[in-house]
Amino acid sequence: MNVKAALITGAAHRIGRALALGFAGDGWDIGLHYNNSARAAAESQTRIRALGARCELYQSDFRRPEQAEALVSAFRRDFPEGSLLINSASIFRRDRLASLEPALWDQHMTINALLPALLTRAFAAAAVDGICVINLLDQKVGNLTPDFFSYTVSKCALLAITRMLALELAPKVRVNAIAPGLVLQSGDQSKKGFERAFNATPLEVGPSVEELCRAAALIAESPAMTGQVITIDGGRHMMASKPPYDDLPKD
Repeated sequence: MNVKAALITGAAHRIGRALALGFAGDGWDIGLHYNNSARAAAESQTRIRALGARCELYQSDFRRPEQAEALVSAFRRDFPEGSLLINSASIFRRDRLASLEPALWDQHMTINALLPALLTRAFAAAAVDGICVINLLDQKVGNLTPDFFSYTVSKCALLAITRMLALELAPKVRVNAIAPGLVLQSGDQSKKGFERAFNATPLEVGPSVEELCRAAALIAESPAMTGQVITIDGGRHMMASKPPYDDLPKD
């Protein structure tokens, strides 16, 4: 009988979906959170169920922090034994100091930092042994540049949250993180620009979603690991930062 269950936020598409499929393939049941991507979430659910795993969908708007506890409660009703939370949902918008706006700053900090903290608190309150939380960071936390200003600050905050909660919630809960480099084409990035940025690392290659899934599985199955960050970025975090900083060239 399958008793392993994971709540994965932002799992309707991209890295979140890859993680959901990866864990489903390893025998985990999945609680799949989404916001606006109902169709993509349903498609992901179909693919997960085809792997023989149970999958339930949960819609929640992370611009509203008060929804965190309701999301975890809904997951717990369906999966009382659920022991894994993956905070993958994220907002990623371009800004610099000159274009910094309080509203966009607040969105980044709420969705990328506050919600993972609130979800972890709610998740940790359950009477379940061996709870594990995995936060998705970014290699930028180890290679600070002034581009994507609000986003980078929010991920640095999530790094601090990861380490602080690892201390506060031990020994019941383990809290770790993965800091990927550029993985998938996004935003206004062209295919050519993506390929150039993806390969512009010391290893001349960026990370794959399969590598991220393996790293997440390692964390989930390592009972002595907490407060750690696994960086998978082809070595990008070791590169000297110099203008132009933007790692999402348009062409």
